[in-house]
Amino acid sequence: MPPPPPGGVRHSRQFFALRRPPPQEVRLPGGTYRLVRVFKHDFWAATCLYESPGADPPRAVVKFARAQDFCGLPLAWVGRMTSQHERLIYRALSGVGGVPRWLGALGESAYAIEYLDARPLDHHERPPAGFFDGARRILDAVHARGVAYCDANKRSNFLVGEDGRAHLIDFQIALRRRDDLPWPLRAISRAFVAYMQQRDVYHLYKHKRRMCPDQLTEEEDALSRRRGRLHRLHRAITKPYRTLRRRFLRKRHQAGKLVSPTAALEDHHQPEKATWRQDGP
Repeated sequence: MPPPPPGGVRHSRQFFALRRPPPQEVRLPGGTYRLVRVFKHDFWAATCLYESPGADPPRAVVKFARAQDFCGLPLAWVGRMTSQHERLIYRALSGVGGVPRWLGALGESAYAIEYLDARPLDHHERPPAGFFDGARRILDAVHARGVAYCDANKRSNFLVGEDGRAHLIDFQIALRRRDDLPWPLRAISRAFVAYMQQRDVYHLYKHKRRMCPDQLTEEEDALSRRRGRLHRLHRAITKPYRTLRRRFLRKRHQAGKLVSPTAALEDHHQPEKATWRQDGP
């Protein structure tokens, strides 16, 4: 068990996917890799960088899915399910440029992909010219494989390479079109995936409109403002939830209770979490 926190404050470790730091070493087909840092550790997963100089590739990203209970409810099965789901998505997207290469599974709840020398889009005030054109090409290729990304609203899921090229990561909630299902489920799957693919494009150009408005075409501007009825309904339902969630997390954070078990290894510049990490009320 980890030592008790100073001052008697009880950390809420159950709000994180792992109760303890991930293993110091992992075995992959390229060799033995050692833990270097943790990119992100939230409720559903811990995403980590491992390194093995001289191996091919020398760096790998390992994602550990949820493994511990929450409020007495077993959730390890959810971690296994989401990890398996992402494996299927990566298999469907094998060979798509801009999508990390699959390196292998590590048990039922973890897997490794190639490391990309890139930074999240939300770490940039303005990406290089042509970045959003490249991101659109990636989304088009993903969509052509029958997959809806479904998480394009987060800038942190788009990476900006050192060469300015776009990359796409984190397929945890992506959806595959299920042509193997019987009718009418097959028709429902196709329609819903097609709708979510439209939402992918909407979110991409929303980011472009806010970050590079001078590069936005009239068609892209129109796409960035096109909200359907389902989109409005989704916002109406989730906006109050997000507000309450951020307020709760902020209070836990201010009380010193929301401390990740991998805090010493994490990059604390995570704009996505700034909404509840701020010190104000």
